[in-house]
Amino acid sequence: MTTPATRRVLAVIPDLFFATRVAATAEAGGVELELVAQGRVVEQMSATPPTLVLIDLHAANAMELVATLKAVAPGVPVVGFFSHVETALRRDALAAGADAALPRSQFVNKLAMLLTRGIEALREPAPGGSAP
Repeated sequence: MTTPATRRVLAVIPDLFFATRVAATAEAGGVELELVAQGRVVEQMSATPPTLVLIDLHAANAMELVATLKAVAPGVPVVGFFSHVETALRRDALAAGADAALPRSQFVNKLAMLLTRGIEALREPAPGGSAP
């Protein structure tokens, strides 16, 4: 299993305020997080495959990006997040190949575990909650 110190996570999060929050959580967990512009994420993935990719599903062309990332590196988990009222984004992301798509509130609740443990964390109950 990969230790948190060796985990490399790429994140496509255009919202700078939220990106800062995700970056702070990664730093607290000892996880290397790279905030990447959407146009550079495939290049970054090809250079050194990450252990996880996080995508804001509200970003322009997010579904196309998900499909491209899964075609380039099918073994790298892709997790998207969305506003809870935009449930169609979840369906579209999963159809495009995302490994998981969470409402932003669930994403925030599970973020620390997701960053340190990877996609397996989504199968575990959140603190004070239950598994999906």
